[in-house]
Amino acid sequence: MGALEGMRCLLSDNFPHLVVDVVMPQEDFDAHVFWVMGKTEENFSDTTDCIILLDAPRLTRTALPLEVFADKKVLCIDHHESFEDSIPGYVDSHASATCLILTEMALTLGWKISVQAATALLMGIYTDTGGFIHRSTDTRSFVAAAELMRLGADQVRISTEVFGNYTLPYLHDVGR
Repeated sequence: MGALEGMRCLLSDNFPHLVVDVVMPQEDFDAHVFWVMGKTEENFSDTTDCIILLDAPRLTRTALPLEVFADKKVLCIDHHESFEDSIPGYVDSHASATCLILTEMALTLGWKISVQAATALLMGIYTDTGGFIHRSTDTRSFVAAAELMRLGADQVRISTEVFGNYTLPYLHDVGR
């Protein structure tokens, strides 16, 4: 959720002429992460030119039917190792989180990072690093987190919502 909302905010804030939608199926998403989301759509627009997959290197890792991708340009930004059937795009398997990649990209390009974007991106770094305890957590993770907090990311809300509210659906997700 952090990567989806973070990228939506980054693109909308820096390229206001673009129509940027987050497309998600109607499912029950646990409140511990869904609170960060802005507006979402159920379907792609007929005018959709490009689909960006974040933190999901394979079409089967999305919750969308495969046929929706048939006639679309698809790009992937991810931090997982690539597989033979991975979607082409940008992969940094040394990054602890896709949101780390997005944060570094935005900072390097001098993009505006709103408080909403900073909060979403920080939440993505938090969740992918398990609250900065996974082995993948490194200096890059902390530098990006510090910069996002400097920009106004709501670290307290992230800590409370993500790691302080272990609901049964969340525990089922962790178990999977």
